[in-house]
Parts: sequence; structure tokens; C-alpha cells
Amino acid sequence: MFAAMQDGQIELDGMSDDRSIHLNGLSWDTFELFLEHTFGRVHTGPYTTDELLKFLHFCDMYQCRHAREFLMHHIFSARFHFYPAQLINLAIKYHVRSIFHFAFQLLAETLITEITHTHQELMGHEVFLNIVYVQVALNHHRQIIAAEEPKILMHLSDCQDPTGCSEDWHAIWWNGMGWFLLDGRNPQPYGDALKCFKELSFGRVSEGCKELMFKILDEGAAFRHTEHFASEACRFLVENVIVQPKLFMDENALEV
Repeated sequence: MFAAMQDGQIELDGMSDDRSIHLNGLSWDTFELFLEHTFGRVHTGPYTTDELLKFLHFCDMYQCRHAREFLMHHIFSARFHFYPAQLINLAIKYHVRSIFHFAFQLLAETLITEITHTHQELMGHEVFLNIVYVQVALNHHRQIIAAEEPKILMHLSDCQDPTGCSEDWHAIWWNGMGWFLLDGRNPQPYGDALKCFKELSFGRVSEGCKELMFKILDEGAAFRHTEHFASEACRFLVENVIVQPKLFMDENALEV
């Protein structure tokens, strides 16, 4: 090779500092991150989100599987430093189902008016449309829960006024849980709404009946419906928008 260059042929990239190899779209800093990881050098301080994204792009481009898995652990650990829509974009682009589930759950609880046009473009039309559908369904379920309190089917022995107990339970539910769940300015998630509800004054509701109903509420059959519904919608969406390349088929089992 060197003899050929002496015969007048053009020097190849990478043969000298003057003819360094240029990788389009990849910076020297990103390649240094790859060298650090490959040769076991300790990275100074935590990775920035920008470093993680550039390094992930590098690893995906050159199919560096182990470095890619290493990065996905770091991205999941730093997931609260990313916008959920950004995580959705990463999950689809790099075929990572684990972060999709986390981001979708967050977006399902985010007011549609707080999702910007930029974030809509990041997650794509199909994902955004499904988030809207999920939120409509969950809001309808929330309205049902707010309007229809669990009935006191059996009054306990300390209840001296069953009729008054039931009437006050109904009134306090609507004015308490109904308000917390449907407050237009600050609607509360079920767990927080229940905590606030338990701190209210319950009028003619006997202590025994109140504790019995609290136990039923804590079991949360109706409340868990929202998590189950969102999870099922997410699972269905994952199957349609995240294609698993053969090289990374076993990554779906990666727990991060």
C-alpha cells in the first residue's frame, strides 16, 4: 500500500493526521465516548442527554450492540431528563419497547393542551392520535367514577342512622371525590384524590361504615381500570409502530 502511494497514487483517508477519516454526522467527541466505553476508560461525570443521543446514533449506525444496550440503560436511568415525546421518538427510531411504555403512560396523563406541535411531530401522528383516544376514554371513566359513588351495601353495627349515613356518603363523594377528579384547573389523579377525600369530614357516616368503604376504595378495582386500559392500548400500539430488527430481537426482554 505504501509502495503504491509512492508511485503517485492519492493517499487514503486515515493514513496520516493530514488525511483523517471524516464520518458524516459524527463528531470527534462522540467517537471519544465510543473509545471510552470500548476500552474501559472511566467517563468523567454523568453523561449529558446530548452525549447519550449522539452516542446512541453512533452505535445504531455501526451496529455496536453491547454499547447500545449500555446506552439504553443510561437513557432509561435518565428518563426524567427527556421529554416523553422525545422518548417515544427514540423508542420508535431505535426499536426500544421498554422506554415506549414509560413515555406513553406519562403522555396519557398529560393534558392535550400541554403537548406542543413539536412534540406531536416527535411522536408521530399515529401515537398522538392514540394518546387522544386513550385520554378521551379515561376522562369518560373518570366522570363515571366521580358521579357514581360506591354504595354502602351493608351498614355496620355502630351505624345508628343508615339512611342519613348513605345520604351523607353520597353528598361527600360528589362534593369531595367529584371535585378532586373533575376540577377543571387542577384535576387530581385517583391516588391523590383518594388521599384528599379521606381527610374530609363525613357527617352522619358512621366510623365503621367509613372504614369499610375506605377498605373497598383501597382495593381500587375501579381505579386500576385506568392503568390496565392505558397499558393495553400501549401494548397494541407497540406491536404496530416498533419493528424489531432481527439483530435486536432479544432486547425486548431487556429489563431497565
